[in-house]
Amino acid sequence: MLLVSVITAALAIHGAQALIRFPCSQLVTERLDPLVTPGQVSPHLHQIVGGNA
Repeated sequence: MLLVSVITAALAIHGAQALIRFPCSQLVTERLDPLVTPGQVSPHLHQIVGGNA
């Protein structure tokens, strides 16, 4: 019975998504990517967080 409960719990947890959240301030949000699209607006967004700059 205990084994069935452990297996059921493991299968239920396996489908969960993990998220770690830290209380860091956001430094910048930019549509820049000098490696992929140098000197142009990037098709994706970069959010830089953390640090104390």
